[in-house]
Amino acid sequence: MLSHFFLMVIYALLVSAFFSLLWRRGRREQVKLFLQLFLGMVGGGLLVAYLMYPFPQGPPAPIP
Repeated sequence: MLSHFFLMVIYALLVSAFFSLLWRRGRREQVKLFLQLFLGMVGGGLLVAYLMYPFPQGPPAPIP
């Protein structure tokens, strides 16, 4: 079974590769943009997950 993290990494890999090839001509610029996009997407996803961790899951507790 695929985890959410693995799917996020695959998505970031594919999107970063596509846009780096689309937007840059030189190999060095492509690699630099790829790393910026990839690390930004994966790091941003982990940061959002970390920030949301303390909030409870599920419906709110009923008011007595």
